[in-house]
Amino acid sequence: MDATELLNLFRVELRDQEQPPLYADETIYAYINAAQAEFCRLTEGIEDGRSYKLSVVPGTEWYPLNKRILKLRKAYRADTGRPVEVLNQERTEQRGVRFDGRTGALKALVAGIEKSMLRAWPVPDEAVEVVLDVFRLPKPIGEGDTPEIDEHHHMALLHWVKHLAYGTHDAETFDRQKASEYEAKFTAYCARAKTEQGRARRQVGDVQYGGL
Repeated sequence: MDATELLNLFRVELRDQEQPPLYADETIYAYINAAQAEFCRLTEGIEDGRSYKLSVVPGTEWYPLNKRILKLRKAYRADTGRPVEVLNQERTEQRGVRFDGRTGALKALVAGIEKSMLRAWPVPDEAVEVVLDVFRLPKPIGEGDTPEIDEHHHMALLHWVKHLAYGTHDAETFDRQKASEYEAKFTAYCARAKTEQGRARRQVGDVQYGGL
């Protein structure tokens, strides 16, 4: 289901088909984008192992992280495929990470010290491209575009769209109770979706192959 189909379904369900409509198309598309982004925040996000790379250069510790990235899953060198450890700031001590100016081959990327920034450890002494496996937010969509989240979740986006629509402080549209009801429906749906996604990812990771 694409964004235009979602928009039309929203208008049917809210009986907003007269002219002029209560909600402009631009407003509904903005709500749909907000809904898919919120879905990703509540369910970890979209798996992506191809879109993001980090060009590490000698002598530079700090690197900006794309703001669409919600979570780093893995990192590895593009030249050798060898892993680069991804750490939260809280785990640096137990992993023996000390930001003492020592230089050497890149061993780890540390997140959480500054917002949307990664710190390389040790201070790199070589240029290397690092590929990032991430969970990320979806790309914005508009007329005719299809949301990046799996199709069977598309209808659930309308719960958040309606939450935002009824939460608009307008004499004709504001309804606090309905806004709360649709928010609850959306968050409950996302909780179930997160559980299902986690189960599916564990199943993939648990597959074992025996010898012939």
